[in-house]
Amino acid sequence: MGCTASLPESDEFDPFLQDKKINDAIEQRLRMNKQSEKGQIKLLLLGAGESGKSTVLKQLKLLHKGGFTQQERMQYAQIIWVDMIQSMKILILQARKLGIPLECDQADSPLIPYKQIVLRSNALDQIDTGVAGGTNFLNDYVLKYSEGHKTKRKLSSTGVASGSFWEEQSPYSATEHPIDEESDIGQITTGLSDMPNSSRLGNGHQAPSKLQIAEAIHKLWEFDSGIKRCYDRSNEFQLESSATYYFQNILKFADPNYLCTDLDILNGRIKTTGITETNFNINSIKFKVLDAGGQRSERKKWIHCFENITAVLFVLAISEYDQMLFEDERVNRMHESIILFDTLCNCKWFLNTPFILFLNKIDIFQYKLPRSPLKRYFPGYTGKADDVDEAIKFFEKLFLNLNRTKKPIYVHRTCATDTKSMTFVLSAVTDLIIQQNLKKSGII
Repeated sequence: MGCTASLPESDEFDPFLQDKKINDAIEQRLRMNKQSEKGQIKLLLLGAGESGKSTVLKQLKLLHKGGFTQQERMQYAQIIWVDMIQSMKILILQARKLGIPLECDQADSPLIPYKQIVLRSNALDQIDTGVAGGTNFLNDYVLKYSEGHKTKRKLSSTGVASGSFWEEQSPYSATEHPIDEESDIGQITTGLSDMPNSSRLGNGHQAPSKLQIAEAIHKLWEFDSGIKRCYDRSNEFQLESSATYYFQNILKFADPNYLCTDLDILNGRIKTTGITETNFNINSIKFKVLDAGGQRSERKKWIHCFENITAVLFVLAISEYDQMLFEDERVNRMHESIILFDTLCNCKWFLNTPFILFLNKIDIFQYKLPRSPLKRYFPGYTGKADDVDEAIKFFEKLFLNLNRTKKPIYVHRTCATDTKSMTFVLSAVTDLIIQQNLKKSGII
């Protein structure tokens, strides 16, 4: 009587073999990634929140990625529109808190109707949230400077500058000009209970159109001197640095079909969360740029992208020497950047990694310096009060002296929204990085 050999069970149901297949696939993917990154230049874009990092990245996209898509142009038109309304509301509220008389608050002022239009406007009612990125995204974005969110930020405030990407405290404390506001967003409509913030107002009145809102903001910006005086003191509260650009160009943004120009997008701001990756080629050389959110809550994510970095691009808003952090209004922004740069420059991951320091927002710094003495915030400055070049050199020396390693630090003065000057700077930077990478590889 013959016998037949039994057939093996299908591999499909063997857990051991299935795990092995998964591990083999992962290892193959890692090998492929490593091979694809061979010879790639990997740049890490770092800096404190609102320093202009993402604007530098936008300029790189303009230079090497073919610019912005139509979707991006549509999205920024929506975002900037919301920000313009919020910025003017903030100026009206802060002028009252700072005791700055507003012409639009005077009983017989022809500007009263324009003020009322602004204060009762709800920007979210007039935009396409699908294009803008969704309602939740817009709510988070628009309210980031609101008085209602200030209480939440104050509860988590440490009152000390921190350079840690693990959100630990630093011994460096900044105590000048503490903010003592205890306001609520309701103050922004004080005395306007008859004008609720909705798409249809009481007494049958329709909410203002985009054109009416644009004209109202334009009138207040151009003809209410109190608004301008309040703007000149905007270092004492939180306001978008591009607010003047918005106000000067507001009428074009009232067009519902408007598509943002390159300059509009460079001046617009969407808060960076997480880590974004941008890839491009220069003369067949692959570049990867990692842009990490700069505010404290984002820094704990940085450590995940510290490996195999060719160079660090650290962006510093030099104009913010007299401003406080958005996330902690007891801490000077420049003090925070000093500690952050010191921590990164001298940490074990970057001992031999070249640093490129962008002293950004030079244009705002030039405007601000004669009006806000540097010595008030940095007593160690001994130069002339209105000497911009001397003041910039003070910060250059301050940051270069923080370097306790042998690595090179290259300093560039930048205005990240100026495409012409940034083209020159970024071309010089990429050429330098390519040369450094070739030397490191032993090719030259």
